[in-house]
Amino acid sequence: MEKENFSPKEILSMTLANGVNKTKLKTRAQFFLGVLAGMYIALGGASSTIVNNLGKGFNPQITKILVGLTFTIGIVAVVVGGAELFTGNILMFGATLDKRTKLGNLLYNWLKVYLYNFIGALLIVAIVFYSNILSDGTKELFVNIYNAKTSQGFLELFVKGIGCNILVCLSVWLATASKEITAKVFASAFPVAIFIICGFEHCVANMFYLPIAMMISGTCDILAVLHNLVPVTLGNIVGGMILITFYYYAYKE
Repeated sequence: MEKENFSPKEILSMTLANGVNKTKLKTRAQFFLGVLAGMYIALGGASSTIVNNLGKGFNPQITKILVGLTFTIGIVAVVVGGAELFTGNILMFGATLDKRTKLGNLLYNWLKVYLYNFIGALLIVAIVFYSNILSDGTKELFVNIYNAKTSQGFLELFVKGIGCNILVCLSVWLATASKEITAKVFASAFPVAIFIICGFEHCVANMFYLPIAMMISGTCDILAVLHNLVPVTLGNIVGGMILITFYYYAYKE
């Protein structure tokens, strides 16, 4: 009887091979898959914020859980549907650790996918804003999210980025363990829901949250965006590298 799940050793082997394959992905495919990933995460951010606003007046703990679960549509679409997400691609560091890929190729992949994710997120920003689907309460909530994300210090944002991508990469890792779609959905969703509930920071999600808030408020502060994205991105890189490094040295023979 064929087993339903892969072992951690098998997951590591698949992750290392996947890291190599990602560096060989053609630019055209990488572009479209990167844009799709940015769109998926942005759609998760849009829908979860709408749910957050709808939850005003309800039990705040339950609302927070619902917000976290709603956001997970982004990672589920990436994992099950197939897309190139910058934060998930930090797992490629394992292939570099194993000397299967060069550091330069790794960094070049990360840079391109990061930019493609940003394009996808901005596309959803335009769709959400110009479709006029946001209530006044949701617009106000987006602005409040922007203010909170751009008023924190470098260290706080950096550490929140670490916490976030430990969970996002865990999401990808756990989804890899299963061969069955339903199991992949549940395995990938819950770690991401936890990072939302905890209030950690995800750079690709912020590529949606910050621009949509600026469009709503009619302002454009690039420095404020960089104030958030730089430490969060660095934290996301470190978080993902921690996870794959630990698994690599635990299971690599």
